[in-house]
Amino acid sequence: MNPRGKKLIAALALIAFGSIGRILLLDMPNVETLTVVSLLAGAWLGGVYFFIVPLATVAVSDMYIGMGQDAIIIFVWSAWAVIGGLGWLLRKSKRNFTFGLKLTGMGLVASTFFFIWTNFGTWLVWNMYPHTWLGLVQCYVAAIPFFKANLLGNLVIIPAVSFSLIFVWRQRAVWQRLSRRLRQKRAKEVTIK
Repeated sequence: MNPRGKKLIAALALIAFGSIGRILLLDMPNVETLTVVSLLAGAWLGGVYFFIVPLATVAVSDMYIGMGQDAIIIFVWSAWAVIGGLGWLLRKSKRNFTFGLKLTGMGLVASTFFFIWTNFGTWLVWNMYPHTWLGLVQCYVAAIPFFKANLLGNLVIIPAVSFSLIFVWRQRAVWQRLSRRLRQKRAKEVTIK
């Protein structure tokens, strides 16, 4: 299979994982799989995938959840695209074992960015808080419990997913080397006979 086909399959797998995870974790506010999916799309797939995968994941899961009908969608969706871009910054370290740690650190940065950006959007587009500095502060203070849940969720989900993928990737490489050696051994046996 060509590299583009492999990337497309990986993108579809990330979209499926992110959408299903977001739906299954719906009862746990701000604990989600979308951050790790966005970061992985940027780091592993790069190119246009750093924003296509997160936005497709949000679109698919929003259809099920029933979200995305008002102006806050601009802030939420743009946040996921930016988070995919943060993952893109890690593209050079993706084969390194420290990748999982770097991805987790970037996940904390992503959570903080998401908190700041979407709560600014909440304050700006909804009339829940007065459009004053005090109203903005109230908006951020009210969102701290959700921010904590998001940080804690990402501290568990991102390393679990990234280290699992690193393990699978390394095992795949081991199996490929073993398979190559077996083919070479068989080829030698055939030429000897």
